This record gives sequence, structure tokens and C-alpha cells, in this order.
Amino acid sequence: MTRLKLIASLLTMLFTISAMAQNGKKELIEVPAPEFLPHWQLTLQGGAAADVGEAKFGDLLSPALQVAGTYQFSEIFGARLAVSGLWARNQYSYPFAKYQWNFLQPTLELKVDLASLFLGWVPDQPVSPYLVVGGGVAYSFNNDDAVEANKQFGIDFQKLWKKDRWNPVARVGLGADFRLNDALAITAEANANLLPDHFNSKKGKNDNIDWHFNALLGLKINLGKSYRSYDPIYREIPEPVVPVQQEPIVRDTVALVTNIQFLINSSVLRSSEFSKLNQLLSYLRAHPRSHVEMTGYADRLTGTPTINERLSRERATAVANYLMDHGIGSDRIFKDAKGDRVQPFPINEDNRVTICFVVDLLD
Repeated sequence: MTRLKLIASLLTMLFTISAMAQNGKKELIEVPAPEFLPHWQLTLQGGAAADVGEAKFGDLLSPALQVAGTYQFSEIFGARLAVSGLWARNQYSYPFAKYQWNFLQPTLELKVDLASLFLGWVPDQPVSPYLVVGGGVAYSFNNDDAVEANKQFGIDFQKLWKKDRWNPVARVGLGADFRLNDALAITAEANANLLPDHFNSKKGKNDNIDWHFNALLGLKINLGKSYRSYDPIYREIPEPVVPVQQEPIVRDTVALVTNIQFLINSSVLRSSEFSKLNQLLSYLRAHPRSHVEMTGYADRLTGTPTINERLSRERATAVANYLMDHGIGSDRIFKDAKGDRVQPFPINEDNRVTICFVVDLLD
């Protein structure tokens, strides 16, 4: 069985080499950069929470959950709606009493991808640290333990609340996404939440704010494609024509190159370009064995890939129509469009262009 597999592999390799030899050689022109796509993310996390209080840190720990939906609208920035909470714990020293209450905290936050901000965006970045800053409200309820301690032991909480309560909250946090594949990442986050002094029913010194901390671990899911990649662009290298019995060799030679420029987001021919077009017409009329190959382009920093693909095609068509309207046959005109996948010029504005090559057929 192993020998059969080896023979099959060798035959496949020989067939591939033979096909490459028949198809001719290719020259790599460009490897287009991947394109970021705005997308939604869903994050599910669980972990531990703690409030600042008089007790030891471990005595104030409680479980925590967080569900967040993020719209990543650029390589760096995203808008996140998160809902966190479960319950919180605190302690009164004298007379001694432990108590806990429930809360849910929706917050709207700005999410900043720190790797893209400082190192540049890479679609398969293995670790992506991020910062979240925002605010919202905390809906607190079920404060029965504190109410009972006040009633049974006479504890003066000073800021005891009995009915459900809404509190404003501000949040700042740091986290990191550890990429598994294009769709999934393990995500870890620690955040600090600042709330009014009565959040834990106790009066702080000088009415200080209350702090609530979360340490979370979970899974981030990309809902949809987060980027688009493009295939490398190659140019066929023609095989040399070998003369047989001194027969004439027909070959192509580029006789004229003309760049027809366009305004931003336009495929309308400009009056400033008519002199170039008329020069092109004159040559084609004087050399009936020649043809013209034209390629439309659009600048990458304007519009979207879809718009630019259409725009570059319309630019090439506008030039072709001008030539046909002035007597050049359609069989002598060859059109192509590259959108913004290829940028022939280093200056961005110069890529709003249709490049025309006039090719002579010589005997």
C-alpha cells in the first residue's frame, strides 16, 4: 500500500511539472495586501469579581459573568456593548456581618486594538492586546443580607438601600485575544468599575467611590469574515518563438504608451486629456496593423474595492468608446480593469487612470 502511494505521488509531481512546462512561465507582479472588513464579535466570559472593603481580598471574591457584542468598525477601533455582573460581596467589621447582593451592569465602551495601533494591522495576529474605556449603569437588587443585618444587629450602614437601585458606572479595562483561527479566539480581560459610594451600602471615607473589579476568561467569536485576501497577480511570460525554415516571425512591440487621467470617483473623460486621445487616434489610423491594450485603475485610498472595481472598468470603457466613436474598430481594442488591486504609480492620485499600450504587429 505504501509503494502504491509513493508511485501515485511521483506521478502527480511529474504531471504537475509537465503542466507547468506546457503552460509557460509566470512572473509575479504583486501580492495584494489583505483588506480589513468591518464585522461583529460575540464574547462570552466567566471569572471572579471582588469589591474593595474591610475584609481580606479572598473573602470578598464572587463569581462573575460577562456577555459582550462588539462591532469592529476599523482595524483599531470597535464599539462594545457589554453586560456583566452576578452578585457582589462585602463585610462589616463591628459588629461582624457578611452580606451580598445581586447586580447587572450594562456598559457601552470603546475598544482599542493596541497591536494594530502600535504595530500595524495583521489579520492573523496571534496575540492582540486591547483597551476598553466606557460607562453605563449598574442595576442593583436583592440587598436582603444588609437589610437583615441592619435589622438584627442594629448595624448602621449609613447608605443602606432597600429597593432596587440604578447607579452610574465608569469602566476601564485591559485584555488580550489569543487567536485560534479566523473565527475563534481565547480572550482574557481584567477591568475596574467605579460606582457611587452607596453601591455597597456603606459610607466610605469622604464619600469615596466604590470599586468593583473583574477578572474574566472566555471565548471571542467573529460573526462573519474579518478580512478579505487576494490572490497573487502574475504575468504570463511568453515562450520565445523559434524560427522554422526561415519563415517570417510575427512579434509584438509596444510603440506608444498613453496615460489618461480621471478625477476622483469619475469615469468622465476630461477635456485636458483629449490631446492625448487624439494623439492615440492619429497613430492607430496611421498604423492599421496596430492594436491598443488598455487597463483601468482606481486609487486604493478612496472608495471600497467593489466601487473601485466598477470605476476602473468604466474608465477603460470610456476610453474605448472614444476610440470607437472616432473610427477605430472594436477588434483592435482590448480592455481590462484592475480596480484598486494594482497601484501602478507611487502617488495615490496618479492611480485614477486608464493606461493604454499601442502594440504594433511587425513581420
